[in-house]
Amino acid sequence: MGLRDNPVAMVVGHVICILFAALPVQLFYFVGKPYKRGFFCDDESLRHPYHESTVTSTVLYIYGFGLPILTFIIVEILNVRLGQPNLEPQFEKPFLRYRVPSFIQNIYQNTWPFLLGATIQQMVTDIAKYTTGRLRPHFIAVCNPQYLDELCKLPYKYIVDFECNTKYTEKHLKEMRLSFPSGHSSFSMFCMLWIILYLEKRLTVPCVMLQAGKVILQSLFFYIAWFTAMSRVSDYKHHWSDVLSGMLIGSVTCAVVFTKIAPISNIKFYSCSVRQDQDPSEPLEQIQQGNGETQYIAIHRQQHQQAHPQHQQLRLHTNYQDHEDRLSVEPLERNHSVPA
Repeated sequence: MGLRDNPVAMVVGHVICILFAALPVQLFYFVGKPYKRGFFCDDESLRHPYHESTVTSTVLYIYGFGLPILTFIIVEILNVRLGQPNLEPQFEKPFLRYRVPSFIQNIYQNTWPFLLGATIQQMVTDIAKYTTGRLRPHFIAVCNPQYLDELCKLPYKYIVDFECNTKYTEKHLKEMRLSFPSGHSSFSMFCMLWIILYLEKRLTVPCVMLQAGKVILQSLFFYIAWFTAMSRVSDYKHHWSDVLSGMLIGSVTCAVVFTKIAPISNIKFYSCSVRQDQDPSEPLEQIQQGNGETQYIAIHRQQHQQAHPQHQQLRLHTNYQDHEDRLSVEPLERNHSVPA
């Protein structure tokens, strides 16, 4: 029995994969302790003031999860009207006794790999954060190390043993050691790049009407990720290298998960132009094979002939006329041939 025959098992399997990938993230958040890194007394990059985040974590997760899912819903409903092919695998049997519409299945087939990829991205980011323990630019302002003047009498001294004398909470003291890489940059880049790739693959027809709007939308989504990343530098939450590394992690994770796991990555859709050997009146139909390879075939010529019999009559007349022309030319060529 395949997964198509058991949609409940398919959904449960996807949920288990997402939860399994999210387990390390939860462990890091609740019980994880970052590596205790020291600092150099003359390191001016750690002496910036503390600022609240321009893009808070709440706002980040709202648009990070909300915009992609909202985009999936709008585009898949639009694709129903445009006649785009469905994503595979489709549920061949009812889900809990209910027949799930194709466009809802398409939304689901886009959502679960996105959530899995977002979880993997967060896990990779947290592993780097907790194992490196890089201090944030506002470290001195938040920690306010005791006896800092005494500890830093010698220039270029590396301080490891110190106590914080601060008004900030334990959460702030933990967060001040989680600078590398930037989680905001990684997550925002992953989510926005996923939308960009999704629109590039899924929103393809009619090309003339949608190409300009699609490029504008893709640019806006990239600007959101770029603004989020740059705000982490201006808020003194991260060093520039933290932000760059976070954007790289988000981009690479998105590219790998999108191309290797997401069903949409293996689907080609109607192109903007017609091949020379293809009848423009013949639509294309996508067939998803069991091995994951996508093939394209023209709908049977007989269907087109039944719908447009005048086209078939025109072809027959043209072919017959061409045949007569060839017959009339051949004797002339033989008569004008010169014997050796």
